[in-house]
Amino acid sequence: MDMKDLCVYCNKSTAFGLGLFVNRLPVFEDEIEGYGCAECMQLECDRCEDLIPLDEDYTLDECSPSDGAYRVHEHCLQDKEKAFFELQEMSDEEAQKTYV
Repeated sequence: MDMKDLCVYCNKSTAFGLGLFVNRLPVFEDEIEGYGCAECMQLECDRCEDLIPLDEDYTLDECSPSDGAYRVHEHCLQDKEKAFFELQEMSDEEAQKTYV
């Protein structure tokens, strides 16, 4: 087994060709430098406290949530927040159609 580029949290190899390379993220914390694997880089949902897989979180800073939540799962979005993101997605799609 290749022991290069170990995840700084779980010590699994994130080297090229071993499965964890594609979703690894660079880590620069105090005295720790290296890579973190996707599993270790999951974030805690501010509403249900379950872990959110990498790149599947919604940040609510633009929605002004009433409960102070910042990062949540898609299934933890409130109705008004879902509507906000749907409108934003529609706007992005319409913008792409205009400029293509």
